[in-house]
Amino acid sequence: MENTHAHVIAGASSGLHRAAIGMGAEVIALFQNAGSRLEVMYFWSRSRNEGPERRFVESEPILSKANLSKAVPGTSVTAKAGSPLAMFLSDSISRDSQSFLLFPWDGDSGVRTGVVGFSESQPPVRDVPDAVVENLKFLGWADWSVREIARLRGELRTVSERLAGRKLVERAKSALQAEQSISEEQAYEYLRSLSRKRRITLTELSAEILGGRPGRNPAARIGSVT
Repeated sequence: MENTHAHVIAGASSGLHRAAIGMGAEVIALFQNAGSRLEVMYFWSRSRNEGPERRFVESEPILSKANLSKAVPGTSVTAKAGSPLAMFLSDSISRDSQSFLLFPWDGDSGVRTGVVGFSESQPPVRDVPDAVVENLKFLGWADWSVREIARLRGELRTVSERLAGRKLVERAKSALQAEQSISEEQAYEYLRSLSRKRRITLTELSAEILGGRPGRNPAARIGSVT
């Protein structure tokens, strides 16, 4: 599946590169808001034909003043050379570009904005070609999906670790009950009290109790509960 995903991404990137060259672009990038900063993702640069480069830049009020969120779907916002928006984008995205076309859209993780930079003082085209828009949207979605999968895997790993820890605690409680002839509640309260005293987690304490030398019971390892 990963090979298929990589193949599809490579195809979209190739289509984006061809369309960028055809419209005379210097750079095509994608950014989205990340708190007080902008997360900038490069997908193609004429001067550096490399893969995506992710970095963060400080957000600027000029972006909200450009009314990107009010842009009509299918149209582009123009930033001519010398304008505050163009200067900000030149510093943040590509110093090889003087003018830019921007096209925002609502994505899975919020509003994203595609940016196309040109060396001319004014963009040579009025609107971004559909091939650029669609491929950049796809690449943005792919970036989001990869990070979402990583996040879900992290959550699954955390849940699995917690479940394994609870099983350890249950086993330690059962061992104490059998060795000390105490109730489940007494065993749990003892484990909790000892873990606080030693400043370790219940899981760590339970692992110690269950991982002692062969032939020694839990009571011998931690002392009598009563």
